[in-house]
Amino acid sequence: MSERLKLLESGKKRCDELLSKYPGSVALQSVAKQIEYLIELEQGIHSDRSRLKDITIGVLTAREIEQLDDDAAEIFYQIASASKVM
Repeated sequence: MSERLKLLESGKKRCDELLSKYPGSVALQSVAKQIEYLIELEQGIHSDRSRLKDITIGVLTAREIEQLDDDAAEIFYQIASASKVM
């Protein structure tokens, strides 16, 4: 398993944990969908990279998630960075 895939899987797990605490968070729901897309892209399930330009994990994290969980925010920032070079 690649380092990037490990990071994405870790982010998905943290996002799922936060969603169980804050099920109404639209930002977390969006981050979860975006991470799922990135995982599928990394695994080769999807080859359509056109949605990469629409990844807003970093912005959502800064606006909504950072105040909920600093550790999760750090992972999401790393994922946002990694998505720029995918």
